[in-house]
Amino acid sequence: MGGRGVDVWDGEPEGVYVPTGLEARFTCLSDEAEVFIAGAKFDEVLEPFAVRHDEIDLVQYGSDDTKTHRKIKHILGQKQHGRVGRLLVSELFTVGAGGWSGFPSHKHDTNQLPIETRHDETYNFRFKPDYGSGLQMLQREDNEVGDAYHIMNGSTVCIDKGYHPCCALPGYEMYYFTILGGLTQRSLVQNFQETHKEQLHTIPGILDMVAKFK
Repeated sequence: MGGRGVDVWDGEPEGVYVPTGLEARFTCLSDEAEVFIAGAKFDEVLEPFAVRHDEIDLVQYGSDDTKTHRKIKHILGQKQHGRVGRLLVSELFTVGAGGWSGFPSHKHDTNQLPIETRHDETYNFRFKPDYGSGLQMLQREDNEVGDAYHIMNGSTVCIDKGYHPCCALPGYEMYYFTILGGLTQRSLVQNFQETHKEQLHTIPGILDMVAKFK
């Protein structure tokens, strides 16, 4: 399981879904390994299964001109719907050095269908080279001053409320492992910030990307 080498840019991800109450054992066949563990609440006990690299759902969108070019690898995405409760697990990469991710700004902190679902989210960041860094914004209310956090290689950010774009400094590539747990449903409905919503029509492929978080 897993065919990566030196870092998250070297090869494709793989994973195993382990349901509640089932014992799992990890055996490292190399000198060292890094394993991400994701989870979300769900009332039912489901069947275990593996996700191989050829089952990863790949999405690429944005452009260098708009500074939004990125690639998403859905490990637990549409192909695993109905098998993992309300859990979504993905990897996100900025394509090229520098640039924004999660823009136009959106939130998913309130159940108000059909415009938004409540999904808590956790990020774990990596940078290339590993001394790179970036910025995580968190704006609780539209058109109100928010917070900004300096993120570095290995930083973890938990998001439960507000609009939350992030960016990599010029000259560095950024990756983040993302875990989404839905409160009442698995499919994510993002509520885009009214101030910036018109930019959905300026970023190539973004509406197709939004449709993949199911």
